[in-house]
Formats: sequence, C-alpha cells, structure tokens
Amino acid sequence: GNLDGAVGVDPASENDDTVAEEPASAVVASLNLYREALANNDEMKVADLESFLESIENEKTELERKVVTLSEELSYVKDRILRISADFDNFRKRTERERLSLVSNAQSEVVEKLLPVLDNFERAKAQIKAETEGEEKINNSYQSIYKQFVEILVSVGVVQVETVGKPFDPM
Repeated sequence: GNLDGAVGVDPASENDDTVAEEPASAVVASLNLYREALANNDEMKVADLESFLESIENEKTELERKVVTLSEELSYVKDRILRISADFDNFRKRTERERLSLVSNAQSEVVEKLLPVLDNFERAKAQIKAETEGEEKINNSYQSIYKQFVEILVSVGVVQVETVGKPFDPM
C-alpha cells in the first residue's frame, strides 16, 4: 500500500471533459500497475505493461514525425501561396500597363488618320471669303465645327507644334 497513495490517482474522480488528461492518466495508471507487477514479480504483467508503454512511446514518436512533416508541408504551401500571390500581382500590373498601352496606341492611330482632315479644314479656312450674309452663316458654322474638332483633338493630347523656321524635331 505505500506506493498506491504516492501518485494519488483515483480513476473514479477523473474528469471526462478534459481530453488532454486521458492519455496522461492512462500512462500514470499503467505505471502504477507496472510498479505493482514489479513488486509482485508478475513477469507476464510486467511484459504486457512494457509492451503497452513501448507502443505509447512509438505512437508519440510517429506523431512527432507527422508534426514535422505537416509543418514542412505548411511552410511549402505558404511559400507557394506567396509566390502565386506575387505572380498574380505582377500579372495584374502587366495587364493594366498593356491595356493602357493599347488604348494609347489606338488613340494615336485615330489621331494620325484625323490629322489630314484637320489640314484640309485649315486649307479651306484660308480660302473662304464670305461676301454675303448667307456665306457668313456658313462660314460661322464651319468655324464652330473646326473649333469643336480641335477641342476634341486637344482633349486626347494633340497640341500644335510650331515648325516654320525651326530645325526638325522628330519628337
């Protein structure tokens, strides 16, 4: 009896709500039985309990290996997510740059095709000499259309460049 009281395990007072204590209390109970079997020289019981305790140790070792493996997998997945996230961010930025470039190129093409029309407007403007009231009305309408056309071109970034008497600048 002196060994029984030393550990103080009472199976009837165990709390079923605490899952974490169950394996530990099973080990403590097994150790108590192991002590008793050693004290009583019960070799069968000693062998059974040693086998049980060894299986618990093996399970612990296996669980530790699983934790290491899962930690490595988690680390790999986190790295992969970070790489995919960075790749997606780069893709999004590249797509936006390409979209803006496409819009800019399309605008440039349209403006290039409209510049000869602007030149024709200016040639016609230089030739108009309104002499009657009707011709003046036509001229005013024509000038407002020309003004609207120029405003649209300015709104997309077209500006007049002075070239007469200056060296050629391809920019």
